[in-house]
Amino acid sequence: MFAAINRNLLKSIMLADGVFSLAAAVLLFALSGPIGALVGPLATPAVLNGFAAFFALWGAFHLAVGRQEQPSVSAVRFAIAGDAAWIVGSITVLALAGSGLTLAGMGLIALAAVVVADVLLLKKIGLGRRQRTALA
Repeated sequence: MFAAINRNLLKSIMLADGVFSLAAAVLLFALSGPIGALVGPLATPAVLNGFAAFFALWGAFHLAVGRQEQPSVSAVRFAIAGDAAWIVGSITVLALAGSGLTLAGMGLIALAAVVVADVLLLKKIGLGRRQRTALA
């Protein structure tokens, strides 16, 4: 299994990001009240439902790109830019709105930013491998 993932890292990480994003959307839609209570007063059900809708679209985009035999370079670059924007947004929220979050909320936002940064790096590595293979 790991050999197949390593052989096409870019495709694998796009598919994994898509599945994870769709799962996050389902959880946020289903549990917006309890999750909001955990995160803090800024995480209203409306805000969390907005994030859920975003995750549903983001996940569908990743699955569509990941299902391609060779994921589109421009689509992967768009995904990388989106991941970078998420990281910057997370840091901004932590810096400017920390008082409206619980300690658990701050921890969840920080953890999500680290995970997204890891996924971004895997996408960049996969894209680099693909471009090196195309040149060979």
